[in-house]
Amino acid sequence: MSTAPKRGLGRGLGALLGDAPVPTAPAAPGVAGGEVVRQIPVDRVRPNPHQPRKTFDPAGLEELKASILEHGVLVPILVRELADGYELVAGERRWRASAAAQRSTIPAIVRPSTDRQSLEVAIIENLQRENLNPLEEAAGIAQLIEAHDFTQEQVAQRLGKARTTVTNALRLLTLPEGIKALLAEGRLSAGHAKALLAAPEDARMELAQRVASEGLSVRALERVVASLLAPAPEKPLAPPKERTLSAEDRDFESRLRTKFGAPVALRRTGPGGSVEIKFTSETDLIRIAEILLEE
Repeated sequence: MSTAPKRGLGRGLGALLGDAPVPTAPAAPGVAGGEVVRQIPVDRVRPNPHQPRKTFDPAGLEELKASILEHGVLVPILVRELADGYELVAGERRWRASAAAQRSTIPAIVRPSTDRQSLEVAIIENLQRENLNPLEEAAGIAQLIEAHDFTQEQVAQRLGKARTTVTNALRLLTLPEGIKALLAEGRLSAGHAKALLAAPEDARMELAQRVASEGLSVRALERVVASLLAPAPEKPLAPPKERTLSAEDRDFESRLRTKFGAPVALRRTGPGGSVEIKFTSETDLIRIAEILLEE
């Protein structure tokens, strides 16, 4: 039985195809079928300075490295040629994993592009994948808007997302730095962050720490926020305290009883008060009214 080392599928394809045009899978926006795939030196590639992803999961890179060692790089990276080498437009994880696997070359599509085009493709390629954390996604969207004067609607169309999704992502950038750190660490989700944006500003950090320490679900956090936003029940006003009547008040009260021929109560509360005249029937009320209205 042969003990020859197993050749990676990617390396075999590269040797067979060389620089021949081949159909390529749409690994990144704008990578068209039939473009030339070339093997370029891994050490002559440098990262895109506009890459929105700032963190690369070590475990994920290790898995990709193992796959590349077994099968090679199945999807070419996208680069543009510079005077001193190549700059990545899309595919930085594949490039990093290839370097870690000590591959000398990597399949690539070399496409002339301006700084603006490179930035746009790099950002959109990353945003259309699901392995950016919420803050990196928000930063990429903000980059597109700033660099290309796009509206939120235009960005949403290019990414195939709803405009509200773009708006909510951008709002994450307004959160306190402490909450952003929890998002970047994966201790908060985008759903948690959205719920926190609805909370009073002075309560957001404390709520974020509760989520991180207690493992609150998004729904549980929404309920806590709703309780904070609910208006406090109005306290019923205490009835004004009655003052003790003076001798003059008692005399006036007695004279009113005589005038109306009915029970009369004088009450003083605060600077004012009230006079209460009781009647026993409709006829009695008409009689009292006539006394009140007589000229």
